[in-house]
Amino acid sequence: MNNSKNHRISKRATWAARQQIGYLMKQAVDHPDCLSLAAGLVDHATLPVEIAETQMQEILESSERGQLALQYGTTEGALSFRETVIKYLAALEQSTVRELGLTAKRCIITTGSQQLLDLVSQAIFDPGDICLVTSPTYFVYLSTLEGCGADVRSINCDDQGIIPDALQAELELIERAGELHRVKLLYLVSYFDNPRGITMPLARRLEILEILQQWSARQYIYLLEDAAYRELWYDAPPPVSMYALDESKQRVILAQTFSKSLSPGLRTGFGIIPDALIKPVSDLKSIHDFGSPHLTQTCINGLIESGDYAVHVAKLRESYQKKSEAIWQALQENILPQPGMIAFKPTGGLYVWLQIDSSYPETRFNKEFFDECVNAQKIMYVPGELFFADKTHPAASHTMRLSYGVQSKENLHEGIDRLSKGLNVFRE
Repeated sequence: MNNSKNHRISKRATWAARQQIGYLMKQAVDHPDCLSLAAGLVDHATLPVEIAETQMQEILESSERGQLALQYGTTEGALSFRETVIKYLAALEQSTVRELGLTAKRCIITTGSQQLLDLVSQAIFDPGDICLVTSPTYFVYLSTLEGCGADVRSINCDDQGIIPDALQAELELIERAGELHRVKLLYLVSYFDNPRGITMPLARRLEILEILQQWSARQYIYLLEDAAYRELWYDAPPPVSMYALDESKQRVILAQTFSKSLSPGLRTGFGIIPDALIKPVSDLKSIHDFGSPHLTQTCINGLIESGDYAVHVAKLRESYQKKSEAIWQALQENILPQPGMIAFKPTGGLYVWLQIDSSYPETRFNKEFFDECVNAQKIMYVPGELFFADKTHPAASHTMRLSYGVQSKENLHEGIDRLSKGLNVFRE
């Protein structure tokens, strides 16, 4: 007889079972005939086949170099690649490795930036510790936090990112409740954020760092800066990172990835981590994988050094900008003229965050509007509810994330037309 009591799983496994990305993927599988504005994938046509092939051939045409690339690497990542990465990062910051306090030791190569988010969370949080996030925020990281047993507290944001006064007020509230010692981390997507496409301006970045510094005497709080979309700007480069602005260079944990700017299939990201976290993060990573794929590190290293990477990213920006203009034009023509509809023109990244008027039905998965869109109009979006730690937040019911990364310009116009028709079904 099967006795479930003899097959109990851990609390962490139970927490992880509530993750949301699996449910989102199920919607895509269940509705394969939909035109999807949901998938946050990169444009298939822009994947760098030619330069990747050339680089791989150069690596593998030499037995000695090829064998080295195909062998195990190190947990932290190949030293030569880490040195290339910190130089590349310094160039992004328009600074120098020395001025930024960058060393290969503080750089860790990960299997995409998601692994770094997970490793850092494991290193910092015990169950019940508090993580501060924006409302809304990147929903996959909410699942990561749930898997760690973290207590997630949401901070309101505006069109410039997290609101400093709201952060200050929440910390004061937590202190009055006697819980300040549990606050370990503030998580921010600082460039073209997922889901809203917002980039924090320089002044706002400095305000947030100042608040964390002011609280340091009572509780040291790390800032995890997720810069996954940093290089996907359109008209002008965005501000320097919060890591670069941090005078101590020990508070901000910077997470970046080559998945959005180069190829998700190469599964390579990196982090710059404070001295105190180097050993715990490396120890945890050694349990995960002994080191991220050595061959892909060697490939990306070659692409950066040859200049092919920079050329590719410039072309990618141009492609995504044209797509962003297409979806924005379609929104202006079909949806935004209607009362109560709010969105911001993309300046980078892959997403538009659409807020619909409260007179329309809720945008949640299990509501009639989502059913109308996927089953009748054959269009799919990501409901805003996924991006809120507090599911009762008013915006969770009347928002959606639209991604323009995958579809052609023609499909983007068609997709917004279908979404508009879905909305019109419920117009009063």
